Amino acid sequence: MGMSAQDKMLNVASRLGLTSLKDMQGTTRMVYDSNATASVNHTFFKGAAQRAFPLSNVGANGNQFQVNEALLVEKIGFFIPGAADGISYFGLTTGQASVKFDLVIGNKTVIKDATVELGGEQAFYNDGTIASSVIDLEGVGILIPPQVEYYVIAKSFLAADRIASSTRLGCYLFGTGALLNFNTTI
Repeated sequence: MGMSAQDKMLNVASRLGLTSLKDMQGTTRMVYDSNATASVNHTFFKGAAQRAFPLSNVGANGNQFQVNEALLVEKIGFFIPGAADGISYFGLTTGQASVKFDLVIGNKTVIKDATVELGGEQAFYNDGTIASSVIDLEGVGILIPPQVEYYVIAKSFLAADRIASSTRLGCYLFGTGALLNFNTTI
């Protein structure tokens, strides 16, 4: 029997000396950031505090969680903003069908040169539908602890010839989270 997401969070937190994380409120969490300007190379979450909703939802803390907040990343996905305002978006398309990326937490690259392919050709499971552009890390998960910067470096490619291609792009991280829990009357 595998370790639950909550058990993994508590195990990693304990090894990092984050003893109060066990007292926090559990939740499901998703953070995302997008670049509505076409580019070949994208860095997500760095500087995201300057991008207003709907381009990003990370808020004033930018690319790190507050004290006693954390995210166990169970899915990493990519999408294409439909316009510069970020209001509309869609999945990877036939033309922009491949994204190669790194996930960096603190000063450590924890996922390197991974790819997300339109239709599920990446090494990790997804549902195989045409619009699917997600890597599923369920059962593994990668913890982003509180007050540690995180970011994703991504590059988009054309499907047919693997030539780097300029496009708008967005990234989201989804999984089990912990939120600050005061356990008292405020």
